[in-house]
Amino acid sequence: MWEISTKQWILFTASALLSFKIILIPAYVSTDFEVHRNWMAVTWNRPLAEWYTENTSEWTLDYPPFFAFFEFALAHVAHFLGIDGILEISSTPKFSQQILFFQRFSVIFMDVFYILACALYAFHSPKLTDRIPVKLRPNARQACFVLLAALPTLLLCDSIHFQYNSMLTSLFLISMYFVDCERYLMAALSFSVLLNFKHIYVYYALGYVFFYLINYFRFSGVAGFVKENFPKALLLAASLLFPFLFSLLPFIHVDGFQALQNIAIRLFPVSRGLTHAFWAPNFWALYNFADLLLYRILSIMEVGKFDAPTYTSGLVQEYSHSVLPNISPVGTLFLVTAVSTTVLFGLIFGKGKDFSLFAVLSALSFFYFGYHVHEKAIILITVPMTIFAIKDPKYLRHLVHISTISSFTVFPLIFTLMEIPIKYAVAIAYFLLLLAMIKHFTRMPLWDVLPKRHVIAFGILTIAEFYHTFIHHRLFSGRLPFAPLMAISVLNAFEVTAFFVSLFWNTFLDGIIETTWQKGACRVREQLIRDSLYPVQTIEDEEDVQLVAGVDISASKTNPDTVVISMSVWKYPTCEHVKTVADTRILRVPYIPQYLAIREAETLAEFVKDVMKRFPHLRPDVLMCDGFGQYHSRDCGMACHVGALTGVPSIGVAKNLTLHHIYDNVGAKNKLKVDRFVDNVRLQLKSNKPAQSYIPFDFVLPVKLNIIRMGSSMSGVFVSAGYGIDLELATKISVRMLQNNTTCEPIRAADLSSRELVRKHFDSDGSKKKRD
Repeated sequence: MWEISTKQWILFTASALLSFKIILIPAYVSTDFEVHRNWMAVTWNRPLAEWYTENTSEWTLDYPPFFAFFEFALAHVAHFLGIDGILEISSTPKFSQQILFFQRFSVIFMDVFYILACALYAFHSPKLTDRIPVKLRPNARQACFVLLAALPTLLLCDSIHFQYNSMLTSLFLISMYFVDCERYLMAALSFSVLLNFKHIYVYYALGYVFFYLINYFRFSGVAGFVKENFPKALLLAASLLFPFLFSLLPFIHVDGFQALQNIAIRLFPVSRGLTHAFWAPNFWALYNFADLLLYRILSIMEVGKFDAPTYTSGLVQEYSHSVLPNISPVGTLFLVTAVSTTVLFGLIFGKGKDFSLFAVLSALSFFYFGYHVHEKAIILITVPMTIFAIKDPKYLRHLVHISTISSFTVFPLIFTLMEIPIKYAVAIAYFLLLLAMIKHFTRMPLWDVLPKRHVIAFGILTIAEFYHTFIHHRLFSGRLPFAPLMAISVLNAFEVTAFFVSLFWNTFLDGIIETTWQKGACRVREQLIRDSLYPVQTIEDEEDVQLVAGVDISASKTNPDTVVISMSVWKYPTCEHVKTVADTRILRVPYIPQYLAIREAETLAEFVKDVMKRFPHLRPDVLMCDGFGQYHSRDCGMACHVGALTGVPSIGVAKNLTLHHIYDNVGAKNKLKVDRFVDNVRLQLKSNKPAQSYIPFDFVLPVKLNIIRMGSSMSGVFVSAGYGIDLELATKISVRMLQNNTTCEPIRAADLSSRELVRKHFDSDGSKKKRD
């Protein structure tokens, strides 16, 4: 099979993306096109002291000094090329073919650096694939590179709408690369440089703070802490301050500290209002919508007198809420700090939490509660989320969710006729590319990353977007222009909220509260199973059994959350193999001792139901599970759960005998009697003296386990009824399917199949999880 080298991946991806960006040169440009042209003109024509005071154009310079120097460098290039028309300060927009091509190619040229930064991180980060099965690691690196390089929000915002977000994101990726290499001073230096290019990246600041607290500094007593960490703190402070000094000192030199005031006023205006002209999909979009609903309802009911809302005008302006309390910039800052600190503080107590997760949660907190957030800022969430989901595939659902929502979020930025098909094509192409890359490095079915709720949400957003683009203006003839935009913003805000809640829940799932919740839910299900309240097909005797299936699961040694589930179907009673079906799955719940069903049962059951749906003729009459059934500390082992959830009678066939709950039941005084009983069973089976083909484990009544075989240790073949079948019939079926091997043929075949696929696609060998 032909394999593509790393260089080829980079060249093919870069060629495709840059070619497409060149095709987009004639596309619509937003006011940001004139913004950046004017900044070049300002830095070219005005002395340094006037860069942050020049206001001939309404598009004044409001990025930090490093970006101003970048515009100054572009101005020199334009002058060298003889495009002096681009360098004219004007109160009205300046546009020509020369200006168009120069500015478009300036973005494309900087995109080359972004692609190289993506390659640096994806192919050289030492921590990117730590949790990926060994044989899939090259695929994961390829997926990371392609998904970052082709990010649709960056493409739409930079190559059509016009900005330099890709260039700035490259600095963030370089910083993340240094973090993964544990070169923390270089990471801090890179991040500080980034802040001096665009201050919105302060969204990541608290993520860096909390990550460095637990990874850069060392805590070993008060005296030792100061002695060991003071030099490190000085070096870190120097790394952070050096870019600021290099950025600001030229301005201080020419205009004193007045220059700092001028820069601060431009960088942090508070007269723009709580939300942008088009509401970013965050908490304040929902807040505005709630205020609008209350205003309409109270006005209809003639309760009180309120001022009409102005936040639906589609203008950037300060405004007051009609019913709900007004929100100040200080209030949002307090809320952002409180929420992000609370969330990030929780990560400190988690083991092995990656920096990308710190970055995601920090940016998400700022985006969700920040003051005057622009919709494009969702890029700051999707970039680290892409990396984190590749590092930990349990979060791939979250990645698909937020990536798709981010496309819907930036759609309103591009509204001209010729570009509308392009933005939809880009979003759809990336969605399909995302699914293909997930399949490329996980091998799991795509529906596993597309829950029904997400699909329904995407469908509703698609309808809203279609209505906004093609229907609304025809129905209302220019009236209520903000209504469909508001609907899109609010719908996206609900989805961002759901993403935030789900990410928080899954991130802290192994905490005490969540574990307690999972245990409680498991016990409720077990009570329903013991009460036989789950529907199941009826099996009264052996004549009702024609197909028996065994199901087993094997996990990657590198990442136990990545598993292969195999189901092997056999004819009964002839014991002829029919078919074995296997597939990859991700286990999303951590292992809890004595509660293995919480982690595996639903995943196993969903796989079995999927096989029965795809291959109706393979629907088994009995399902054998590797583990125990009713022989369990709570009378409800794995086989009981799988049988109840699938509706197929189930049998638990275990390879190792566990006696812990038996010891607990009989007490310490009788522990020796239990051991003697087991030894006697072993001797009887060894001498072939039992009157029947098995020995009941009748030391404790009622009998819930029959022993078919037993070796010199605690290994053997141990049968217990699962769900929808009695122990006698379960034992008869197991004896017939045993043949001459160490376990029943369906389970043996499923076990061998899952292990082989783990060896083939994941690791050199598969690891098995304990059964309880």
